[in-house]
Amino acid sequence: MPTLALRTGCPSPASAPRERGQVLILFVMGATVIFLIGAIVVDIGLWVSERRNAQAAADLASLAAATQLRNANASGDAQAKGLDFAKRNGFDYADSNIDVQVNPDTSNETVEVTIDEQGVSLFAGIFGITSPHVGASAVAAYGESPPGPGWVLFANSSDCNPNSPPLNILANHVTVNGSTHSNGNLHIEGPQDDFVGPVTWVCPGGFNQAPDQQNTGSYQPAPYPVGSQPAASAVGSWSDVPCTVTVPPGTNINNNPALWDIPGVRLKSNVICSDGDLSLSGDGISGHVTFASNQGQITITSTGSTGNQLQPADSLPSSLADLLAVSFASPTSGAAIDIAAAGGLYRGIIHAPNSQIALTGSSNVNINGILVADTILLSGNNFRMTALPGLSGPPLPPEIHLED
Repeated sequence: MPTLALRTGCPSPASAPRERGQVLILFVMGATVIFLIGAIVVDIGLWVSERRNAQAAADLASLAAATQLRNANASGDAQAKGLDFAKRNGFDYADSNIDVQVNPDTSNETVEVTIDEQGVSLFAGIFGITSPHVGASAVAAYGESPPGPGWVLFANSSDCNPNSPPLNILANHVTVNGSTHSNGNLHIEGPQDDFVGPVTWVCPGGFNQAPDQQNTGSYQPAPYPVGSQPAASAVGSWSDVPCTVTVPPGTNINNNPALWDIPGVRLKSNVICSDGDLSLSGDGISGHVTFASNQGQITITSTGSTGNQLQPADSLPSSLADLLAVSFASPTSGAAIDIAAAGGLYRGIIHAPNSQIALTGSSNVNINGILVADTILLSGNNFRMTALPGLSGPPLPPEIHLED
């Protein structure tokens, strides 16, 4: 008689190996998919990182190239600078897998840098996925900066001898609010000389400061080299000086009563001219007066601690309204204008186009103006020097920026 087999819910011994094989196949397929996805994610992350590196290199290369756009050979210099900075940041144009293009547009003063590289893959190639090209581009522009604050110290000599800097600041505790420039070398002895405004020079390696100044002085902004600057001249020639009084060479102004409102105290407003030397000494002297010499030295000496208060003559035309002293002399030794000041205020332009201005000071001397000379020697201590309003200074560093 037939019997019925009971269903127990358990696989028969014959089906167990078959089911285990199915599980293994599913596991292998799942692991393969997971590995494929993970490999693609890793390679995509690598490509994104390469793209980021390429963008950073393109940005830096374009900014560097744009700094060359005012050079005589702007296009060639910009290309060379751009390729150099791309190479420094890991993208060497000599590599066959890397393409670097530097395209200056000198008319618009912009530079475009394009970097293209064959992407690197770790796993994608195993699955037949081709690595993409990874690249980036950037455009940088050269922008002209507005002029800096007005000149305070301007030495026109182009001498690059480190032993004879055209602008030699030996004084300590000097505060300069304005621009300081030498068309040659520049030395600052200090200590505690503070400059609020550009400090610039022309000669390669032409900026020198003593160790004490380096540790105690301050600069806003940091000193930087520039190209040769046109002289900040106050008056072109002797014939341009509008003399109101002419005195003999060697005149000591103290001994000429006609030049005084109050002898020894207040000078009349005059443009005092001489073909030779002019001198003035005293303490507490004031006046609206301009000193001018064609071939001699101008000497102004403080003899006390009150200080003199001197500013330009009232009769000067607007083009020379700030002229305090000018000498066209070219002495073989010494300075064309020699001022020894103890306190006081000297307002205006002091100009020695063919020679030196020597300024020695103490007891808080205030100079509200500009010293313009072939060479300048500043010694003593406790100066406060401020640029005249309305007079432009040197160009500030160019504004190099990335364009959107």
